[in-house]
Amino acid sequence: MVKVDLKVNQGSPQYSCSSCSDCQSVFGKSLCSIKNRGCCWYFPKFTLYEIHKMAKEKDGLKVLNSIVNLPKVKVYNYYIHAKGYFDEIGYRKYIKTRHVYDTSVKDKSIFFRACPFVNQGIGCMLPEKYRSYVCNFFICAEVVKKVQKYDEFKNYINERTNYVKWIEWENFSLEEFLAEKKLNLEDNFEEVIDILKDMPLEEYEFRSLKPIVAIEKSSDYGKKKIGIK
Repeated sequence: MVKVDLKVNQGSPQYSCSSCSDCQSVFGKSLCSIKNRGCCWYFPKFTLYEIHKMAKEKDGLKVLNSIVNLPKVKVYNYYIHAKGYFDEIGYRKYIKTRHVYDTSVKDKSIFFRACPFVNQGIGCMLPEKYRSYVCNFFICAEVVKKVQKYDEFKNYINERTNYVKWIEWENFSLEEFLAEKKLNLEDNFEEVIDILKDMPLEEYEFRSLKPIVAIEKSSDYGKKKIGIK
């Protein structure tokens, strides 16, 4: 059984999947030293809106401080890129030899990467409300195949699209505001954070979505049954 549902943590939406604790996705395969990292191979980019959210709370400022102090973090004008572990030597050896784990995935480097916030066998160490929206909305291809036939899943996709567009607009508005003041994160980090602390934080009103429960059963005819709860 696979269950996909929506969770909203203090205004931050997340798509949750019951299969994550026992990940069988091709994206969850690790060929580097960090095993059991699930699909956490992505190096997250924290947008101005997400930084704004952190700046508004004491706990969020602690998270932001931990991000900017990472050894491989890069602060750009209007976002922060938190780079994690990459076994480049292992990856180069892998692509020069016969692939022991050949898949349809074009970017094989994902099997040799790990997010800086993932704890092996446990998962993400960041609170959901401070994670990148990319992480909070990721659903692997294997799970999508099991639930995509249902009308409710279309609502999940549409609402995610609407939310991402809203985030992009909020980021654009913040960029324009800072650009007018000739400020950016790279050159004026502390000043920008102080401004964001005092700025009102807009929140997206995520629509209610029904949980999707996919149940696979073997029958005499080898058919699969998938239902919505």
